Amino acid sequence: MSVTDISISAWGHACGEKLALFAARRHDLYSVVHAAAQVLVIRLAGAALAYASMILLARWLGTFEFGIYAYVWVWILLLGIIVPLGFSSAALRFVPDYLAREKWRRLRGFLKQSYMVVAVVGTLVALIGAGLVFVLRDIIEPYYFVPFLIGLVCVPFSGLLGHLQATARAFCWVRLAYTPDYVVRPLVFIAIMAWLILAGVTPDATDALWAVVAACLAAALIQSVFVLRRILRRLPATRSVYHTRYWAAVSVPFVMIEGFNLLLQNSDVLMIGTLLEPRDVAVYYAAIRTGSLIAFVYFAVSALAVPKFSKIYATGTPEEMQKFVTGIIQLMFWPSVLAAIVLTFLGSFALSLFGDDFAQGYPVLLVVLVGLLVRAATGPVGYLLNMTGHHMDTVRVYGIMTVINIMLNLLLIPQLGIIGAALSTSATIIVTNTWLYFLVRRRIGVSSFVFPLRQDVGRKWRSDCRQMELIG
Repeated sequence: MSVTDISISAWGHACGEKLALFAARRHDLYSVVHAAAQVLVIRLAGAALAYASMILLARWLGTFEFGIYAYVWVWILLLGIIVPLGFSSAALRFVPDYLAREKWRRLRGFLKQSYMVVAVVGTLVALIGAGLVFVLRDIIEPYYFVPFLIGLVCVPFSGLLGHLQATARAFCWVRLAYTPDYVVRPLVFIAIMAWLILAGVTPDATDALWAVVAACLAAALIQSVFVLRRILRRLPATRSVYHTRYWAAVSVPFVMIEGFNLLLQNSDVLMIGTLLEPRDVAVYYAAIRTGSLIAFVYFAVSALAVPKFSKIYATGTPEEMQKFVTGIIQLMFWPSVLAAIVLTFLGSFALSLFGDDFAQGYPVLLVVLVGLLVRAATGPVGYLLNMTGHHMDTVRVYGIMTVINIMLNLLLIPQLGIIGAALSTSATIIVTNTWLYFLVRRRIGVSSFVFPLRQDVGRKWRSDCRQMELIG
């Protein structure tokens, strides 16, 4: 064989590999678009139910009682995220990895251990939290005392729902991941509250929170049955292997990330509930939940893209990751812009549906939209770092920005009220995502902005790609 024949053969081989990578890249993006469309449909249905339930609840309870409910519900969400101790996020990293490499024993061990953690920690958090509420009963406002105790009953079920969702996401079971929490739970909640109204009961925050407990329990039981059945069909019968230290080493930073991230998103509500009245909580909560309607596409695309970040980083190329990330952000940003424009014109009307007191939340809505659009423009940068082994960077950023956010809230809420909380939160979102964007560029050499900039793509991967570059 001549030198020319060898060169042509090498060139053909390289072209074949590049075409295969291009096809795989398009398949990854197509699968995310297809699955994200399913998530978006479920999320839209769930959002319609959740938003309708919020409107009905605000009218049934009144502004004061609705504010109590919203404040306690945020605490339930925060503690429910902490309960899995990071194993929910770790599932998005380990499950796709073990599936791809057919590490069945490790996968079974990880799943068993993660659910044991959720059960034990959820119970402990509820018991310890109840003890603290009793100890601090002279400090806590009287109207929060009983609602807090009911909310703590819900914490284990909230944690279990979140972990079941993460497990189903990791296996790419889209409908099973989101339908129970976003459709079944609000349906059960609305049904219980409507039954109380029809029975002639005048509900208050405690009634609403008991309905939340029942709804979370029903959704968790239904999802548990279906997830367990699918796992048993999917995995071969084999002995479980436990890598507890390794899993814990990865999961603990994740719980810090999740906790800080949730505080970043909800510390404004918690601070308003501490510094102002339940009525202010109600107005602010309605405004930010209305603004979060633009995040549906961001949420749907992120939910399916996250496991693929880990897969591409483990088995793909820098160029493949850049193309995938660019496509993901384009899918997130432009629909978010359209939704923000719609909410700018219709936001005042949407808030008026909650009641006459809620129209004052419109400036809050406008401020929140700015921060959410910046987040959509940079994509899921935190997840991108987490799924590529740079989770400690995310911990550091979220930790620092959480402290700054709390300080800003302490400074601005007494001066400006709920608009001060909105300014603090929006500014924090913008700085956080900008900081994470530059870390993504530095760590993995990928531009995660809606208008990608020229750069040295994948600096960390260059040694792994050198042979392919020489052949090409």
